[in-house]
Amino acid sequence: MTGAHHGYMGWWGDMGGPKQKGIVTYSVSPYAQKPFAGAGYNAIFNTFRRVSSQIIFFAVPIGTYVYILNQAKERNAFLYSKAGREELEALS
Repeated sequence: MTGAHHGYMGWWGDMGGPKQKGIVTYSVSPYAQKPFAGAGYNAIFNTFRRVSSQIIFFAVPIGTYVYILNQAKERNAFLYSKAGREELEALS
């Protein structure tokens, strides 16, 4: 059996190959980090940037809705007036 594993090779990172050299890792203590550094600044300006890039997607439907709603209210007010009732009677 060529290429087959004959037994346990070792845990991950220690599989019997040559040792790696020249790899240096650094870490910062979680107590030395500032988890909320710049959170307020980023919250304001990130929110503005995201909303301004998406405004067309909610401003147009809201504007259309408000326009249609105002037209419907005006039409309803007209139909409940004396002139509106006369117009409806003339149509029927």
